[in-house]
Formats: sequence, structure tokens, C-alpha cells
Amino acid sequence: MDSWKTLAAIMMVSISADAMAWYVENPIERALTATTLFPTLVLGATTAFTVNGPSIMKKAKNDALTFIGSDGQIRGAQFEQASRYYRSNYNSPLMSDMQLAQAIATSF
Repeated sequence: MDSWKTLAAIMMVSISADAMAWYVENPIERALTATTLFPTLVLGATTAFTVNGPSIMKKAKNDALTFIGSDGQIRGAQFEQASRYYRSNYNSPLMSDMQLAQAIATSF
């Protein structure tokens, strides 16, 4: 959740800085402000989103090992959350739950 707070803070700063930038009468200064501000906002947003995914997978490692050991019979809450995150954020072809559990167990 800290990444969401960071993203919100970056957006608030960028919006206020962006609003102030348009009051500058010099068009060159305005353009420089905008070209500096937008990449910073994009970088902050992508960082916030990429940090959240691996932390979910790391937390799900024990549940993934349990899932593998029980041959898919026991699904822990952390593994379920990681599975939902994976399915909502990645395009086809998707791994099966067993393949995802094995990937989590070996990668994190």
C-alpha cells in the first residue's frame, strides 16, 4: 500500500506543479516544465505498479509450496491473491495454477 501512497503524492505534486507551470508567461519555460514533469510522473507510476507485483509473489511462496505439495488441493490466501493478480495483469497464454505455483516457488 505504500506504493499507492507514493503514487498519490507524485500525482499531487505533479498536478500542482503542472498548474503552476501554465502561469509562466514564457512558452519555452512552460515546455521545459511539461517535458520534465510528464516523464517523472510516468516513471513514478510504473515504479509503483511494478513494486507491488513481486511483493505479492514473495508473500505467496509458502502457499505455492503447499499448493504443489498437496497436488493442487490446498489453496492458501496468499497464493490465491497472487493468482488473481497474475490473471488480471498478464495476457494470454496464461500459465496453469500449478505452473504459476512452480514459478513462484522457484523465482521468489
